[in-house]
Amino acid sequence: MKNRRLLSLTLFLSAIAPSILLSQNLKFRSVRIWDSEKANFSGFVDVDVNQGKIVSIKNAKETKNPEYLLPGFCDASVTLGTNSLGGKTTRTEFPKVLSGFLSAGFSHIESVADPNLSALSTEISKSKWNAPILSQSQKPHLYPELPLGEGAIYQSGLKGNVDPKRNRHVPIFLKENENKGFSQTELFSKRKELETNGQLAVAYTFADQTSWEDALDTGFSVLFHPMPEGTNLFRAQKRDFLWAPLFGIVYLQELRGKPDEWKEEQKIWSELNPHFGKTWKESLVLDGENLATESNLPFSVYASQFRLEKETHSHLLFASGAGHFGLFSGQAAVVEVRLWESLLQETEKKSEHPKDRAVPFWESLFGQKSLTLLPIQNDEESLPRVRRRIIQTLTETTCQYVGADHGGKLRVGGPAHFSVLAENPLKRTSGIFPIESMVLGGKLVYTSKPTKEGTAK
Repeated sequence: MKNRRLLSLTLFLSAIAPSILLSQNLKFRSVRIWDSEKANFSGFVDVDVNQGKIVSIKNAKETKNPEYLLPGFCDASVTLGTNSLGGKTTRTEFPKVLSGFLSAGFSHIESVADPNLSALSTEISKSKWNAPILSQSQKPHLYPELPLGEGAIYQSGLKGNVDPKRNRHVPIFLKENENKGFSQTELFSKRKELETNGQLAVAYTFADQTSWEDALDTGFSVLFHPMPEGTNLFRAQKRDFLWAPLFGIVYLQELRGKPDEWKEEQKIWSELNPHFGKTWKESLVLDGENLATESNLPFSVYASQFRLEKETHSHLLFASGAGHFGLFSGQAAVVEVRLWESLLQETEKKSEHPKDRAVPFWESLFGQKSLTLLPIQNDEESLPRVRRRIIQTLTETTCQYVGADHGGKLRVGGPAHFSVLAENPLKRTSGIFPIESMVLGGKLVYTSKPTKEGTAK
């Protein structure tokens, strides 16, 4: 209750004098914070924030109904220039898009395939928009840009100028063109060339089996998009790689042809991300023009492959794909996390078949008519394990990949980037969403509670 009173006081002060909020020191009493070393919540602690940093974390007395602090989440692949409705994001839409990430607890996002974001960053500062910390990958290499290398056989034909204002990630789009794949020699030499120059080659496979196997065979350490059925992981099983499945993209492509199920999903998204319910829920109406999809395979095929390749579950990297059709900021993370939770839990519980068990979410998608959240009471052991794994991926794994300044951790001396939750996300029915509020650099930048115009919301 003390924390909630403090939050209310902070909101009141910001409503009458927003400048006060910028210098407000934050104190959280008898809370539980995420311990990345143990992949679980700590005991009860007091947390003090000053000048944007966590200045102290001290043991505290146990209290009923504590709040829970999670490190700011990180998203490895979003597109800001598209508005998830098939059009371009306008200037008036950007504040809502940026707030959408904050509303789901994201402190850092990486833009891929957007034009240069320098102008947007300037506008964020000028207009004082609340926004996550942005990073941007290098311009992606596309298939039409791949001439054969000249000179020595191992010289790369993949050309591209390095933009010093962007990060070191270089996406290579391995989408086949007219059944023409890539030369593995070409891919290998480009990867080595980038690594020599301190950059990282990242493969976008577009769920194509040949592209997946080419990327793995030539040593790519980061891959995006679902794994197709029949992908041969034999050569990759003995080495580490990071994989961002982007399941939400192909899942929503299939859901586009099922308006009734889409409406049911929208209700759940709105409950788990109030910003989506307020801003975008009514903006997307499915009709005949929206039924075309990019994938000819049902989503269950990719789900089956994921369940089969259990060793990949320890290699996960989080990317929501926000900006693709139907995937809005914040809500896109809800979609992806719920799919992960269902698949990972199903794998954990596969050998158990209690007679009185409730129908799990995954079966409801493909075998039943209702779309319900996973019941906690039937998953006392597997569900918390799955959620701990997901939180670790959203924080430490992905934040270190994108180069986030807090490294996906809460620690003394580190930046104060964290979300506040009213219940333990490992146990509650709704999982790790929704959040109650978001603190970025020691500033309250989002709250789900109603506030006056001009304050965090």
